[in-house]
Amino acid sequence: MIVLHCRAPGSAQPVVHVSADVPTATGELVKAAIEATVRRQGRCRLALSGGSTPGPVFAWLREHLPPSTYPQLRITWADERVLPCAPRFDGDWQAFDAQSNLRLAYDRWLAHVPISPNQVLPLALSADARAETLRFGRSFRDQFDGAVDVALLGVGPDGHVASLFPDHPGCDVDDLCLAIHDSPKPPSERITLALPVLDRARVVVVAATGANKAAVLRAAWTGKDGGDRLPVARVRSGGDLHWVIDRAAATELLAAATTD
Repeated sequence: MIVLHCRAPGSAQPVVHVSADVPTATGELVKAAIEATVRRQGRCRLALSGGSTPGPVFAWLREHLPPSTYPQLRITWADERVLPCAPRFDGDWQAFDAQSNLRLAYDRWLAHVPISPNQVLPLALSADARAETLRFGRSFRDQFDGAVDVALLGVGPDGHVASLFPDHPGCDVDDLCLAIHDSPKPPSERITLALPVLDRARVVVVAATGANKAAVLRAAWTGKDGGDRLPVARVRSGGDLHWVIDRAAATELLAAATTD
């Protein structure tokens, strides 16, 4: 494990963990953040992402997060793909499309642990992006007080997080959530938490693997050549910010760290 700490107290730079076992290193950080939040305030509001990197983290949490933690846990998603869906009852996760972020989290984790459906807030319950954004925004304000304590995010090769894409006007929306109708990555319609919500989370953990992330992570970490405008660089966290990446994803960042 290689750990690059922030250069100065109050720095917007993340603590970077370069690990040969990204799911375990990420899971340990998320578990510690959940447990610390529950101890401090009696509950934890957690936002999850989808994608190939968070999936194995869910499997790790399934095995290692203590059952006693679940009654104090509230879960939603950082973003969701708007796809056909018609759940018959609360918690009918099998009604969600196989490509949905909610379905992934249930398959790998939530269907196998003692969490009630009323502790889980889906972003989309139908294929109507506008209606679902309004529904979710009201529920998120009522059930989560419009905030999350801990966020687990992935990052794309272009530097996007959640469904906030580089140079997209959605990155500048100052609200709780928004609909994306023109996502450059299919499907085109999505719902995402707005950047200020992610930015105010007490703990943010970004997980990334693969050489195709190396250039964008270096740009975001150094802030050079517009890297500071990338969505992943704009998530700075109201508390602790961690990137957990494998050696392939870290190659260019480590080179920058030793030469800058």
